[in-house]
Amino acid sequence: MKLTEEQERMLGGEYGPGRQKALDMLVKCGETFDADRMVEVDSAHIFSTDPLEFVRKTLEGVDELNAFTTLMVAYAFQSEWCSAIGIRSELAEPEIRVHKERVNLLKKAGAYALFSCAPYLVGNMVRKGAIFSWPGSSGIIIANSLFGGRGNRDAAPTALCSAITGFTPEMLLHKAENRHAELIVDIEDIDLEEMTEADFGALGYYIGLIAGSRNVGVVGHFPRRLPFEKLKYFLSPMPVSGAVSLCHIVGVTPEAPTLETALRGMKPPETIRLGKKELDIGFEKLNTADDNQVDAVCLGCPHCSISEIKEIACLLDGKTVSEGTRLWISTAEGIYHIARQMGYVDIIEDAGGQIFTGICIMSVPFRDLEIEMKNSATNSARCAHYQARGGVGGGSGVNVFYGSTKQCITAALTGKWEGR
Repeated sequence: MKLTEEQERMLGGEYGPGRQKALDMLVKCGETFDADRMVEVDSAHIFSTDPLEFVRKTLEGVDELNAFTTLMVAYAFQSEWCSAIGIRSELAEPEIRVHKERVNLLKKAGAYALFSCAPYLVGNMVRKGAIFSWPGSSGIIIANSLFGGRGNRDAAPTALCSAITGFTPEMLLHKAENRHAELIVDIEDIDLEEMTEADFGALGYYIGLIAGSRNVGVVGHFPRRLPFEKLKYFLSPMPVSGAVSLCHIVGVTPEAPTLETALRGMKPPETIRLGKKELDIGFEKLNTADDNQVDAVCLGCPHCSISEIKEIACLLDGKTVSEGTRLWISTAEGIYHIARQMGYVDIIEDAGGQIFTGICIMSVPFRDLEIEMKNSATNSARCAHYQARGGVGGGSGVNVFYGSTKQCITAALTGKWEGR
């Protein structure tokens, strides 16, 4: 790789051992992908869950991060919400102590404690063409596809190194020539205006299954005023059923006002058509429960926006969650404060629901709960996928019901799943 004079000095240790280690890791990563040079990072979003010793060593001598940087969510068992969720204290307390120490190191270096998987909701937004380094595949595909940023599916250590140095190797989706659609999906025989967020999630989940790691171009009659939340649920499962990091929604994605621009002058190597049959397949793969009992309803994957919390509050107003059923809603701290000002938090809590901030709702470790739970329900295809398959960060598989927000709230109120 060709490094600038500043980068050579950093690699030589002139700016301290932490930056030296971080840039060395980035150089090795770039050489693996045949990158020619480094580019400046406009936005970093880093895990607050990397191994403590790695964080400490990589931050050695680092007084201030070199890129605007925010912190990702914590896992449920690392948070102050452990007792409210019902995670056994002997398992949670050691994790909480280590997590606090790690977060203090990162905050001291200048990382902003947003604790959200949706940093774009609370202050970390990327503009068209901006280079970002984020772990967390939902944020990556949304920043690439809806905002026109340029980022790869970076590993957590790589993102931390980019935050420390302010650089990342220019490769893969940073380059315009690598951002063309490699698979065209033509949505037909489906009224997108009538689809729920769960319908969009099931369709996105199916697309991920067939796309693998290819860039996708989607053609369909997307309504001009389609809410952002439905686009969020459409995109966020593609990187978990597949490994999609860029989906050009023609007429929506900044880089894809037309199919021709999404293709960048190339012929589509493959075009597939999706309709109601494929939508049904998506639902079938996401619903794994075999009875109708609902023990927990999990909403907020990715984190709920203020509009979603308003919808939940309206559905719960004056009602009571069924005894024996938990209603868990996850959002960012900033969104929570707005929801409290609007009165939504009071409505939800009066109904028996709980709002958690700063945690990953899909990482609830069901095997480590004080009360045994068999079935969960969610409106997120991403959450359904992870919870049914063992989760992340200590999660454990449960049987899952997947459906719309309205269906999930009905299940929370009755303790039963009524189906599509």
